[in-house]
Amino acid sequence: MRATAVLALVTFLLTTGPVMAQPAPAAADAWRALAAAIEPGAFVSVRTKDGTRVRGTLVQQVDGGIVMKPKTRLPSPLRTVAYTDIEEIERAKPGMTAGVKVALGAGIAAGALLLVSAILVALIAD
Repeated sequence: MRATAVLALVTFLLTTGPVMAQPAPAAADAWRALAAAIEPGAFVSVRTKDGTRVRGTLVQQVDGGIVMKPKTRLPSPLRTVAYTDIEEIERAKPGMTAGVKVALGAGIAAGALLLVSAILVALIAD
């Protein structure tokens, strides 16, 4: 009875050890397949396992990861993200930067002020 329990325990440990080591390559292969489906030039958002998020243009897929041109306020060099470091890849829309939003708001405010001033001048002239 005791020998059977030891044999069962040894068999369990030997068969589950390699299975536990396989998810990392399988995950990397899944990210490789997903990245291959996205055409170069697409705007993507990549979240890594350490929590950082990189948004930018997908330049190419290489054997170890993907090469991206990050969209940043200041020009930055190409960045390679390894498939084993990827937590999430998704397509994204570029969107407006903070500077464009401020300029748009200032333009709307100036236009509204000009319209109110023109209405007041028209009322006073009558």
